[in-house]
Amino acid sequence: MTTPQAQPANWYPDPSGAQFLRYWDGAAWTGHTRPAPNTLVPAAAPMLLYPQQTPIRVPTGVWRGPVDSRPLVRNMFDAVRVCVQKYAKFDGRASRPEFWYAELASLIVAFAAILVIWIPIIGWLALLALWAFAMASIVPLLAVTVRRLRDAGFHWAWIFICFAPFGSIALLILCAQPSKHP
Repeated sequence: MTTPQAQPANWYPDPSGAQFLRYWDGAAWTGHTRPAPNTLVPAAAPMLLYPQQTPIRVPTGVWRGPVDSRPLVRNMFDAVRVCVQKYAKFDGRASRPEFWYAELASLIVAFAAILVIWIPIIGWLALLALWAFAMASIVPLLAVTVRRLRDAGFHWAWIFICFAPFGSIALLILCAQPSKHP
């Protein structure tokens, strides 16, 4: 009769049925385990340093570089908020949505006031409000135009082209150009 052959020290499938290999030291099972070579190890979930803060998602189809310091403008309210925050800030850049939404907001306010001007008593108040709005919006609209020209790759002095015949159309075309900076 032969005596049972002792197994040499090596890694063997875990006798408890888990998908691990357990080390046999030649006499007993040790506490050392490792994943089996043919099993998949589940990937660890990414660690969030500040889970209470949700990151700002950039809309699909919009490319923004990692050093892009322009604020993300999604709608007209964001554009007006940015223009008010950068009231007289002529340095920096302005994206196309920031410029066009700010211009559209000022046109909507002006047209709404013009429609009300024809009412006898309320018209004088609307005219006064329109004048106050026009005076208050000159500087922010000039600033966003200068920032938009800079973002499109033009010098800020191109703003004076509006004094030439049909220069306002040329200025609008310059402001409609895509960004030259990543």
